[in-house]
Amino acid sequence: MDFSKLYKKLPKKIQKSETLLLYGMRLAKFAHSKSSPSYPKPNEMSNFLIKHTNIKVTGTLKDVQSLYVELLRFIDNICKKYDMEYCLLYGTLLGGIRHNGFIPWDDDCDILMMRSDYNKLIEILPKEISKHEFFKENCTLTRLINREENYYKDFHSAYDKEVGHDKFFNQPGLGRSAFLQLGWLKPMVKLDIFPFDYIKEESVDYYTKNYLGHKYYLRNLYYEKDFSFEKEFNERYEKLGLTPHKTNFIGEGLDGSYIEDAGVIDSNVIFPLKTTKFEGYELKIPNKPIEFLKLWFGEDYMNIPDNIVMHHYSEYNQTLFETQEELDLEFKKVIAYLKEINDNFE
Repeated sequence: MDFSKLYKKLPKKIQKSETLLLYGMRLAKFAHSKSSPSYPKPNEMSNFLIKHTNIKVTGTLKDVQSLYVELLRFIDNICKKYDMEYCLLYGTLLGGIRHNGFIPWDDDCDILMMRSDYNKLIEILPKEISKHEFFKENCTLTRLINREENYYKDFHSAYDKEVGHDKFFNQPGLGRSAFLQLGWLKPMVKLDIFPFDYIKEESVDYYTKNYLGHKYYLRNLYYEKDFSFEKEFNERYEKLGLTPHKTNFIGEGLDGSYIEDAGVIDSNVIFPLKTTKFEGYELKIPNKPIEFLKLWFGEDYMNIPDNIVMHHYSEYNQTLFETQEELDLEFKKVIAYLKEINDNFE
């Protein structure tokens, strides 16, 4: 059963039903778990090698990761300058804990910011990028107001047809996302910045039951022609009992990932932030990273998963250049350019 196709055929009033969304999401997740293909489990030797030996990544994947590092450092520098907080998130955090850097096969990069700092970054980031003409001309800065419209009128969106990556992102499992993203045009990478929110104590039970439904409904609205992000987002923000003020509970933002959900997180799991060595640089991580990783990946978070998920940026980047030598040279040039900016950040 494809809940998404069934849902879109329903009348608008029924689509908005919290009861439908609550049980529909539960049923859809259950059906997905039963229909997912089975993958061979990693044997003990491969598990041991990945977890306990220093595997060196080379080639295009290493270049992808090195470019991410410089984008991460740029965000880190901005946060230090403007007294904002961020931390590594999801698989990037797991890599930091398990490998002191990227998971060997990872070609993605995620960070977390609380809503107030996230909103500040939305306004500050284009100003800092614009200080460097080549940076502005060749980066992507994306925050979708709707499926086709970028908040940033003077910047490329990662999904612009003129940019040429739109077909790549139309593949299953990639799609378009609403949260803030900083990327590079060619070679292409895309760093994801996920907003998280504080939850009022009296709203924790309602949030736990209804968060996924509200998130699913909001995401589907992006396909509507007359969609207004601010109006629809604010309505659900209030109803879920979210707040910009510090409380004892935190949850992933409505405009975050697709239908994943770590549930309600105690604030002391995230704050105060700590640092860890990540690809040779000190970057921010949650206060209790192990607890967060268990919430997201489960108790066996340190083990190699049955199915390794990749975005295939390495293979895609190889299609953007005529030769491997040309690709290698462009990566080297861009990484050196951003490293110079980061090393001499004002």
